[in-house]
Amino acid sequence: MKNIPSIDKISNFRDLINSNSSFVRKEYGNKDGKNFWNIVCSCMDWITVAIKYLKSIDELDEDLDIKAMQVYSIISSVDLVFESICQLHRVFINNKTMPFVGEKGCFANPLFDKSDNEYFKEIRAAFGAHPVNLNGDGEKRFASWPYHDFMKDDDFTVTLYSNKVGINDLHMSLKISELIYFLNRNYNYLDVISEKVKFLYETKVDELRKEKIEMSSNSLEQLFVLEKESKKRFNDDYYNGVINELLTIFGCDHRHDSIKEEVSEFRESLKPLIKELRKNLQAAQIKDLKNESLLSSNSELTGMLSYEVSKFYSWLAGNESDHLIDYYLRRFNEVSEFKYNFSIKDFDCCLLLKLNLMLRQGDLGANHIE
Repeated sequence: MKNIPSIDKISNFRDLINSNSSFVRKEYGNKDGKNFWNIVCSCMDWITVAIKYLKSIDELDEDLDIKAMQVYSIISSVDLVFESICQLHRVFINNKTMPFVGEKGCFANPLFDKSDNEYFKEIRAAFGAHPVNLNGDGEKRFASWPYHDFMKDDDFTVTLYSNKVGINDLHMSLKISELIYFLNRNYNYLDVISEKVKFLYETKVDELRKEKIEMSSNSLEQLFVLEKESKKRFNDDYYNGVINELLTIFGCDHRHDSIKEEVSEFRESLKPLIKELRKNLQAAQIKDLKNESLLSSNSELTGMLSYEVSKFYSWLAGNESDHLIDYYLRRFNEVSEFKYNFSIKDFDCCLLLKLNLMLRQGDLGANHIE
């Protein structure tokens, strides 16, 4: 069929919805006690289904009965886009209105004097949705099977019979090109909704930027502030994870004098990362942290103990029990020559801190990025 729109528009819209640290999901997952995020996902999915199906249609069958059902599937696909666009409009623009209310122009010769939105519903009903149970003006009507009216240039026609004696039949015609025009008008409304989503995000960012984040010279206190602010400012999993790791490192009371100086140097080296976190959160910008590398290690030990370290992290996270945990800790002690004295009796935060120190042997002093 001609003039079927590209799938690119709904794909780009989906990318927009999932961008900006999932702003829409977090903002609309619980808005006024309702989960509008689920509505948005459903609409995007079914618009995609409908457009992909319409793009797959080549030619309609010569048999009128088969063609009638093919046309009904086309109408249903157009309806999926129409209803989805209406729902997205209610979510993002106005929950009490619909787009294109009262407008006419998609259907050149409508049987009834109705708006495009209303007349499309009449077409949907007569050409397949419920042709044997149509409402008329104080009567019931019933549609015949679709046929070609050779006196017109339309693609399909149905006769509407009344349940009242002596009432003349009506003839409703359909042009597939007009259906596709109606489809495109609604599908293109995604551009309007996209601009609204961008505006909502930018407005949120402006609001957050005006809220000053408390500054503290104490790293641990600053991290607690950032933990709270991160959850308020888009609640990004990436930033939350980095802050939680830093809280573990700065909040752990290791009580080992032998590594006291090393712990102090390690914590000092991480301050540029804390500063960067605060700067980005204050700007309401969730982007890759340039100083995140300060938390990672490039030492040979990382590769040597990759299996033990990965299993240790899984155990520490509580994802699984592991009867080999004593073995992993023993391996850590062996390769570090018992410098950190790993013990199953250590608090989890202490074990994590020691592991960080061990893996960073030779890494301290790496230049941070301003």
